[in-house]
Amino acid sequence: MRTIFARKRTTDMNAAADVLDTTRAMTAELVRRAELETGSRMSAYERVATTVGVSASWVRKFVAGDPAAKRVSFVAGLNIVNQYRRLCERIEAEAEVERQRAEALMEQMNAATSGALDVVAMVQAPEAGGTDASERREVS
Repeated sequence: MRTIFARKRTTDMNAAADVLDTTRAMTAELVRRAELETGSRMSAYERVATTVGVSASWVRKFVAGDPAAKRVSFVAGLNIVNQYRRLCERIEAEAEVERQRAEALMEQMNAATSGALDVVAMVQAPEAGGTDASERREVS
């Protein structure tokens, strides 16, 4: 019976460690993205801290794996997950806008070059009739 409980406790501890590691990775990514936007790591810590509801010092320690910030409150953890989810949604929306922009440009390119391709096809048609380039040069 003890073995079952010990195994369950070990599994629970592993699951908790996984959640903590994932939350830390999410926080680190939030900081990284904020740093790209602000140009400052310290401003990024501030921005993330404000949205999560903790101090910038705690965010810095948590991302670094400092033992002083080895725990996350339920509310802070939930805020981190929500902020990360919003970040992912924003990234996906930006990617969709870029995909649509690229598709529109390709359609413009196809429309612009379709006439040129028709001309190339007409020029190449006589070549298909058996006259090769060297014969045309001799005639000229």
